[in-house]
Amino acid sequence: MKKRRSRIRLICMTAMILVMMFAMSVHVSAAATPKLNYYQKSIYLGKTLQLEATGGTVQSWTSSDSSIVSVNSHGVVTGHKIGTAKIYAKFSTKTLNCTVNVRPVNKSKYISNSQMKVMLNVLGAVETGGQVYGQRDYADFTSPYTNSGAEYSCTAGAYQEYGENLRQLLLKIQKEYPLTFKKYDTAGIAADLQKNWYYNPYTVRKGSAKANAIVKIISSPSGKLVQDYRAMELIDEYLGHAKGLGITNVRAALFAAECEHQGGYSAMKRIVQRASNKNSISSLYTSLTKDDPNSNQIGALKYRTRHRLCRDWIAEHISKTAKLK
Repeated sequence: MKKRRSRIRLICMTAMILVMMFAMSVHVSAAATPKLNYYQKSIYLGKTLQLEATGGTVQSWTSSDSSIVSVNSHGVVTGHKIGTAKIYAKFSTKTLNCTVNVRPVNKSKYISNSQMKVMLNVLGAVETGGQVYGQRDYADFTSPYTNSGAEYSCTAGAYQEYGENLRQLLLKIQKEYPLTFKKYDTAGIAADLQKNWYYNPYTVRKGSAKANAIVKIISSPSGKLVQDYRAMELIDEYLGHAKGLGITNVRAALFAAECEHQGGYSAMKRIVQRASNKNSISSLYTSLTKDDPNSNQIGALKYRTRHRLCRDWIAEHISKTAKLK
């Protein structure tokens, strides 16, 4: 009987030892898996980012484009030029990479950071924020023809990117945050981006699998960041158009930019050229109200509240004498 108990005790102890050895091997194996602290990250021009590795020793750090971002032997990344590049960390068993986006400290050529923030608050409010200054809905998705018979492509995002502009927004997210895009693209959006949506209107409906995938992509933290960045790009483009038409006052230029965002360049140009004083926001608003009130023009009655709020918010937050750069 004693021998049998000893044998059982030995078997139990052996089993416990084996279990402990297996657990330790799993822990060691997991701990030895090379990892980076970031796989996609944005930094401002001239700023640095510290990449760190665990589970292994980095043998070398390299950049896919050192003119955009460089990296030293300690994994410190420096942004040199606006753009996107990859930083590679070579381990003994594998090579990992981090996509780094370099952004300008001040995006606009024409206005200050604080003035740009005002414009984002204005544009987001009238597009998707329920006409509440500073609010916006990054997850908004609007089906074709919802707003008007002329909008034959879908629109999405806090700033209502329409058609080809929406495709450009998604392409930017795909390029700058490939892991985020791949994670949420469960409906083949990447393949759809191969076609120009200006010539091939994107007519997916709200609630569809494709629409839901787009919403997840654009409303992710990375998607929100790119939406704001993309909106700043468009605003600066509009401001350039306004300046080209002779506008030098910031208030007037921002109001003209809001008009172009809604109705396009030709509509904005019509408003500006018809105004008695193109550098007066009040004069521009008066010019806008001369559009056919019952039409689908940007000055129609159904859009008047939108433009009046934009005029008032811009006047409230921007100095009357502020000039474009």
